[in-house]
Amino acid sequence: MEIPLQGFTPKDLDKIKIKDGKGNIIAVVGMMVTLYLENPYEKKMRLAVGHCIDEYMKLVKSYLRRYGNEKLGVRKFSQTPIQSVAEMIKPLDEHDFFELVITGSETNEEVSPYNLKSILNNKRSYKQIGYLSATFPLEFLEQQPAGFFQHFVHGWCKRLSPYHGYGGLGLIRSVDTATARRAEPLLHPMLQRFPGLEIDMPHFHKIYCVDGIKGINWLTMLSEHFLQKLGGKAALRAQLDDDFIFYDYPGGVMIQAGPFPQIGDMEQGNIPKQYQTLYRLVKSVQTDKLKNIVVEVPEGVNAKEFTQQWLHRFE
Repeated sequence: MEIPLQGFTPKDLDKIKIKDGKGNIIAVVGMMVTLYLENPYEKKMRLAVGHCIDEYMKLVKSYLRRYGNEKLGVRKFSQTPIQSVAEMIKPLDEHDFFELVITGSETNEEVSPYNLKSILNNKRSYKQIGYLSATFPLEFLEQQPAGFFQHFVHGWCKRLSPYHGYGGLGLIRSVDTATARRAEPLLHPMLQRFPGLEIDMPHFHKIYCVDGIKGINWLTMLSEHFLQKLGGKAALRAQLDDDFIFYDYPGGVMIQAGPFPQIGDMEQGNIPKQYQTLYRLVKSVQTDKLKNIVVEVPEGVNAKEFTQQWLHRFE
């Protein structure tokens, strides 16, 4: 997958290892996708998520080492082949909470570019959204046919009809929440400099994204709920040139902003123009409730102010 990155190559990005003061790798750069899902308690949705997870595991199973969840812990795989998640989900009903973490890391402190996370809430009296999120290293994607990542994500969209979502370059951290949060202050310079880099913790962010989208990236998913607020898909399409590709899915659309994902560079005044164009068209449906894009910030940095700066980085 060719990626023009203003002086960076995919191999350069794969070599980026953000380390702490002890030399431990706390984050790497890779490709990620997060889909937020309505009615996560419904059996049809849960089975569809299970099939998507099975697809990811089949694709990268040789790189996966552990699975589990935050409550019970993440443990090493003991089965080969890995049990079908769709079959595991099938007996669950709408009152069951579902959470799954799958990773290529051997320990909570280790960072792997191969990760999958999902939370599907049980039915409540108020609206909730679940999510499915996955990551890949650029080296793996370079070995796939052209257009693999966007077609992979589009396949998930056709199965899941996401409420909203995004996909593109991002900073990948440990699947362990406490470890990931400890890394956040050291990621601050990267997030300030490179607007194309996503920072993601969907199990924390999703509660603030019930009424609005988190934001945009190279791939942006919008359901009819948001398209209608923007005047409809046709009206949105009419405002975008041929740099943008629309992929329909049942109940929404996935928009690709430019031929390749971009990292940008604020120090060079480089905000990816396609990202900027799309953001300006859809910012009216962005959530205003997300107060902390990261929980931990360096000393002297106001977390809420930084969050607003980051959410509106494509202005």
